[in-house]
Amino acid sequence: MIIAYNKPITFGRHGTAKDLQCTGIDFSEDGNHSWTKAPVAEFAIQLSVARQEVLLQLEAAPFIIPESVPAQKVFLFVGGLFTGYCSFTEPEVRALPLNRNALSGRTLQLSLVIPTATSPASLRISDDERELGICLTSIIFKSGPE
Repeated sequence: MIIAYNKPITFGRHGTAKDLQCTGIDFSEDGNHSWTKAPVAEFAIQLSVARQEVLLQLEAAPFIIPESVPAQKVFLFVGGLFTGYCSFTEPEVRALPLNRNALSGRTLQLSLVIPTATSPASLRISDDERELGICLTSIIFKSGPE
């Protein structure tokens, strides 16, 4: 499935992200969001060849516990190549530039590596064993008119 530029990939039980052969994402909750549930979340993405600069926009909220997990660090890889880094301390929208030469029109792996992902059970705040990192609301590959 080719992903359209400037069109949001949505999350939650009925979101469009489920069609992207994802790993490390929990789609079981109602609503318009999904938690990453492991230190690595991956998506199979296919974008047309980019003719202009491309930004990857993440709308997300971090799993934070001020005394234990003050921020969630997210390292972004596209096709195995490091693309960017951001740190979430509150719900926000972040835009990271992508190397448009990496977007070849073929299916690539988009990886979100979250080394600070932590299970609530390990912090003894609930029985939830998922290693929570960020709660995704949308991902948009932003580009000018094609």
